[in-house]
Amino acid sequence: MNPYIRMILWMGITAAISFFLIRTFGLLIGLALSFGIFILLNMFVRRRQFGSGFSFGVTYRCIVCGQKFRGGTCPRCGSKMKKAEF
Repeated sequence: MNPYIRMILWMGITAAISFFLIRTFGLLIGLALSFGIFILLNMFVRRRQFGSGFSFGVTYRCIVCGQKFRGGTCPRCGSKMKKAEF
């Protein structure tokens, strides 16, 4: 499927859900619910798109020894020299 058609389809679906929620629960509660559903749908689609190996954090690689770690100093050599990997 063309990505532009898919984008327009998702825009239509979220607009219909927002319209329904605002008409049912009123303006403030409907907007809050539609924002929440929109965020949850985006998280679901991203997770499905990237698979289970998708992480939100930044990992670092030590410049000295090449060890991959989360942050702070290198657990293998103790160096603070690192580069970010996204």
